[in-house]
Amino acid sequence: MTITSDNPNVDYYRMTFMIFRPIIFKWPLVILVIAAHVGCTGPPQGTPEPTATATPQPIVTSRLILDNAYNKLSTLRSASFSIEHVEGGIEVFPGVIITRTHGLVRMPDEYQFTIEAEASGTYLEISVVNVSGHTYMTNLFTGQWQEVSTEVVPVKLANLGAKLGDLTKVLRDHQWEGTEMVGSEGFYLISGKIKSDDLVSVVSSSQLGSTLDIKLWISEKHYLLKQIKINGPLLLTDTDAAVHRISLSDINEPAEIPNPIP
Repeated sequence: MTITSDNPNVDYYRMTFMIFRPIIFKWPLVILVIAAHVGCTGPPQGTPEPTATATPQPIVTSRLILDNAYNKLSTLRSASFSIEHVEGGIEVFPGVIITRTHGLVRMPDEYQFTIEAEASGTYLEISVVNVSGHTYMTNLFTGQWQEVSTEVVPVKLANLGAKLGDLTKVLRDHQWEGTEMVGSEGFYLISGKIKSDDLVSVVSSSQLGSTLDIKLWISEKHYLLKQIKINGPLLLTDTDAAVHRISLSDINEPAEIPNPIP
């Protein structure tokens, strides 16, 4: 290649440009290659970022479930309830057998409920209200309200949450049998043994000295005790086939108990 010019300096610069021209025009390509390499490899490896550690979950046991249920019962404010005697019943008078009691309780000691009973095949119904420190009951024959002593009420419902909570502490040989769906709600099913003496606080006519089979249904979501099933002779009139069931619903819902005698 021949480059000629009358000015030697111009010839020198032209020669220099022609020599380095291939390198100058290749620099953008080199830069792009380097940038692509850095983009693929990422930033230099340093100390790895710490990862969040999962909080260990407690192992589910019957004791854990019962303790959680106890805590919920200790703060029970109100509930609808039912006490059913599927086989057997409470004999309040000779020949008069209570088969079911159902109503509403508001802690610590206000309640209203209906007693369903049978006498020689005849259905009987008695209503009871305890409010503002006074207990009222309808007359079995006239149906009129009258004030009575709390002692004549065959079912003891004052501080019901605490009484049921105490039962979770005295269960023996308890075990978690698994879960069970009731409607759309999941429950832990706990089975065990209980002394009839420990049920006197709820059913005052319970006999003493019997060992009974018991099952509890406790909700998985909130550990709320919803049902207790007792098999065996809880009452003096019971046979070995007797079944008693205590159910709770509408837990901690607003509850109003009016005075039946304004």
